[in-house]
Amino acid sequence: MKLASIIVNIIAIIGFIPSVYMALFSPMLFDSGATTRTWILFSLVVSIPVSILITQIISWILFFKGNYTWALGMGLTPLIFLILLAIMFMISESLT
Repeated sequence: MKLASIIVNIIAIIGFIPSVYMALFSPMLFDSGATTRTWILFSLVVSIPVSILITQIISWILFFKGNYTWALGMGLTPLIFLILLAIMFMISESLT
């Protein structure tokens, strides 16, 4: 569990850099107009780097306290936002 937690946290830290760039360019979603779809996608895109930052801090605190299972779970939490973003891109054409 200890090694898996370290690997997941390193991958999340590496993924933080592209997610910040994605969040910086997310206001361009509004070029086609502000709709419910764009606001939902914008909030999901911005929430990914924020969630990575917060969960990594909490995960490393838990890791150094010796709670490796919770550290692994906390490190995997940003995947929820990535899955939601993928689902929203698939079904968002019906939103206006």
